[in-house]
Amino acid sequence: MKWWRNPRQRLGVICAVVAVLVIVGLVHRGRTDDSGSAAADGVRVAATAAAPAGPASAAPPTRRAKPSPVPKNVLPDVVGVDLQQAWDGARRAGYRFVTSHDVSGRGRRQFVYSNWKVCDQTPEPGPLAKELPVELGVVRHDEKCPAGTVPTDAPKVVDGRMPELVGRSVTVVRRALRGDAHVKTEDLGGSRLVLIETHWVVCTQRPPEGQPVADTVTVGVVKYGERCP
Repeated sequence: MKWWRNPRQRLGVICAVVAVLVIVGLVHRGRTDDSGSAAADGVRVAATAAAPAGPASAAPPTRRAKPSPVPKNVLPDVVGVDLQQAWDGARRAGYRFVTSHDVSGRGRRQFVYSNWKVCDQTPEPGPLAKELPVELGVVRHDEKCPAGTVPTDAPKVVDGRMPELVGRSVTVVRRALRGDAHVKTEDLGGSRLVLIETHWVVCTQRPPEGQPVADTVTVGVVKYGERCP
């Protein structure tokens, strides 16, 4: 009799096949677990090797040196210093009333402080009350400080009489006579137009000093750096 026709033999064969399949599955699973564990261990080792060094090996951060404090109520010496730096230094020292003027006598205004340098200061540096005004005489960086004393105060009309205008810039003259007379300019070195009046200096004036102020005041001028004829 064939074994598949006998129920007992057929059941035995089926049980034997199932048992073999179970044993093969268990063996395969064990091999897979072993390879997975080895791969995971390799990843952990690589990650550990690539990890950056801890904070113990890092260099300590460098500390920036603190700027030295500026003494208060002590006016610094700012002669020869850039006007912007001089202004900032005086303000840091506690002096709030800081002004500047063109020491060349041209009457130019200081709109961009970094274009100017300090030639003199009033008062002198030292311990002073912070309420005192600080006046700085300046010229542009590409100019030399004047060797002598140059009048920088504006000429004034007193009792309707002409002030001294010779040696002043056209800008200063026009400001001084504003409201009193019309100012007419004549180029003594040719027929050039007087466009930038801070570049021109007065050599002659009509009417002269001490005479009554006329409706029109004529000044003969040349450019700074040129000699009066």
